[in-house]
Amino acid sequence: MTTLDRPVSALSLVDVGRLLIAPVVAGVALGVGDLVVMTHVAYPWANLANSSAVWAIGAFLLGAVMRTDPLRSAVAGVVMMVVAVEAYYGYAAFLNLAGVATVWSAHARMWMVAGVLAGIVFGIAGSWTSGYVWWQRVVGSAAGAGVLIGEALLIWRHVDQAYGTFHVQIAQTAGFMTVLGIAVLIGTSRRLSVLVPAAVTAVPASLICAAAFSAVGIAY
Repeated sequence: MTTLDRPVSALSLVDVGRLLIAPVVAGVALGVGDLVVMTHVAYPWANLANSSAVWAIGAFLLGAVMRTDPLRSAVAGVVMMVVAVEAYYGYAAFLNLAGVATVWSAHARMWMVAGVLAGIVFGIAGSWTSGYVWWQRVVGSAAGAGVLIGEALLIWRHVDQAYGTFHVQIAQTAGFMTVLGIAVLIGTSRRLSVLVPAAVTAVPASLICAAAFSAVGIAY
């Protein structure tokens, strides 16, 4: 091996780690962690773990912490989401909560397709928040906050249709999700020059996400 080969090899290993190893580990943690929380933790925390928006934020945070270009972040987000879906159903089968066939069922494939879309959109959005282009940081932060607040809006819409303990639980879920969305907005903006326009942009982003969740049939 020549001295010229060494940096090329090291770069390849870094790329493999970013695009495969880290997203796979994150995906397993998300998929298995979701089921662990759902089966061992009381509501409303269990609702949060199984939230579509929280799953999307997984790809968003991965893209943000990777600090790489949007293309690599999108690939990493897709890998993470697909692995998370399979890990979720695989762990459910391991616990005898579902059959092994569910790992490649129509339902699992549907969520993998959704995961691909979420991985691309929110992987890129996350990478934008760690970049240097102002408008990308604004849009990225707004997207991260918007998906959480958007699902919270959808939940608030159905709060009055619930009764008793469930009414309280989903109201708490919506409240926690709203707070989490605001925390993501503030945490990823970091500067007032980004925070203010990102907060404004998060309003239509939230409405778009709420409409998208409603259109695909996500309900409480």
